[in-house]
Amino acid sequence: MPEHVALAVAKGVRETVNHDGAVLLDIDQGLCFSLNPVGTRIWEMIKDGMSEGEIADALQREFHLPHAQLLADISDFVTQLESMRLVGNQPIIKRGILSRLLGRHRSDA
Repeated sequence: MPEHVALAVAKGVRETVNHDGAVLLDIDQGLCFSLNPVGTRIWEMIKDGMSEGEIADALQREFHLPHAQLLADISDFVTQLESMRLVGNQPIIKRGILSRLLGRHRSDA
């Protein structure tokens, strides 16, 4: 049984990241989206398989902001990503780092 629900990036999404943020290209929809640096940080954590709660925990440690506010803001951001079909929910079972890396490598192939 899954420990938590993580977000999964849609298969057709490609990205370019720089110090100003990121540009996402959804090749399936033929649409381009831009993210500011904080949105890009959240995007990177989504790609790492983190749940909204885990992302809020990480950002709270980084920015020292109230957890409840971070969670609400992340939820709003994720809702926007979902409505644009850039991410979706995917149940995952937490595994060790080596298993996650090997699993990620297989899925990228």
